[in-house]
Amino acid sequence: MTALGKILIFLNLVFALLMGILIIQVYATRTSWRGAFERTSGFLTVSEANVKTLRADIDDVKKKKDDEIKAVQGDLAKEKAEVQRQQGLVAQADKQLQAERANHQQQRDNAGVSNAELERRQQETRALTAELNKSNATNAELQKQGKQLQDEKMQAVINYNSEHDRNVRLLENMRQTSQKLELAEKKLQNLGSGVTVAESRNPPPEDVEGIILDTDAKTGLVTISIGSDHGISVGNTLEVFRTKPEPKYLGTIRIVDAQAHQAVGRLTAAPRYGALAKGDIVASKIMSTKK
Repeated sequence: MTALGKILIFLNLVFALLMGILIIQVYATRTSWRGAFERTSGFLTVSEANVKTLRADIDDVKKKKDDEIKAVQGDLAKEKAEVQRQQGLVAQADKQLQAERANHQQQRDNAGVSNAELERRQQETRALTAELNKSNATNAELQKQGKQLQDEKMQAVINYNSEHDRNVRLLENMRQTSQKLELAEKKLQNLGSGVTVAESRNPPPEDVEGIILDTDAKTGLVTISIGSDHGISVGNTLEVFRTKPEPKYLGTIRIVDAQAHQAVGRLTAAPRYGALAKGDIVASKIMSTKK
């Protein structure tokens, strides 16, 4: 057998196999379609039966709801009738109330009721009048006391000013006396040595006043509350005095250091009435003391 014959035989064999496979697939496909069709038909039958059952249930529910609606409508009609009845009762009660009000008004118009009301109001008026008179008397007394206090205040101010002026004069006299005593002592001391010492004062150009803030017992220096911003400069002299508990002239300090808001000074002579203390007054002049 030639090679061509062998090829043809082989091709016929392959073709036969392919045809067999195709026939088998067609048969299987037809078998699957039939089974699916039968299953679908069964499912459709069941669904139609379920739909019929569901429609029957829906009809039953609809019938029950219609019956319930009719019952509710009947109850609503009864409630409306009851509301109308209650409204009638309210109208009747309102008429009775109006009648009672008219009767009460008529009773209030009686002479006895009017007289009693008038008497009550007159009593209230008398009580209010008495209270008002009492308040007026209290107010007059308070005004009198206020005037008396004002007079006492004015007298106290006058007495203070008078006492202040007297204290200032006493301080000035004491300062002058102290200066005279110091000059006399210095003259007596200089008579023995033959040296003449003149006390020199150099007050600041402006009339200033302050207080002693701090003292140093070892150095004799004192710090005061006024400085160069008040016109104080090194070399200026200030008078020192105190007014409480009694007026005293304490001497003169000379400034040794001046800053903007404070300065430092030292007494020009030994203190006659004890050491300087915080709160003592320093001023360019005794008469510069402020009221």
